[in-house]
Amino acid sequence: MKRCTMSIALVAALLSVTVAQASEFSGAYVGGKIGYNNNTPTSSATYNKGFFGGEVGYGWNVGKAMLGLDGFADDHAQSATGRDDGVDVKLGYPMGKWMPYAKLGVTGTNPGTRPNGAVGVEYKFEPEWSVVGELFTDSYSVNGVDQTNANATVGVNYYFNSSRK
Repeated sequence: MKRCTMSIALVAALLSVTVAQASEFSGAYVGGKIGYNNNTPTSSATYNKGFFGGEVGYGWNVGKAMLGLDGFADDHAQSATGRDDGVDVKLGYPMGKWMPYAKLGVTGTNPGTRPNGAVGVEYKFEPEWSVVGELFTDSYSVNGVDQTNANATVGVNYYFNSSRK
């Protein structure tokens, strides 16, 4: 009986450590970011522009990984793409307070819908706050002109369901 109780307590402790690590980045969040947009059309001048943006999302624990859904809006007016809005699927691998991740999704608005991809890293400096660095890109063709849209951003996210430790 004592051995069984001890085994159950040990398994519960080990499971709670795994869940605590993975759940650092789970739940609903909202964030703001600043970035730099580089748009390189092949047949006209390059448009480069600083911008502000925002995002909302939700992450779920999937084993040792985090799977999420993320919506974003970036406003780089006077750049070739203007305002970009989109939705991404996010796959991250939490490692304590750090989480490298990759995103795949779709960007819309001007000049139309196109696939996108991103890689980034997030760091939790408080239970409900994190800082994020991300590289984002999409490519498209308009009237036979190939263009690449690339963003580098730094932002802050607030997690709603984090509990103070």
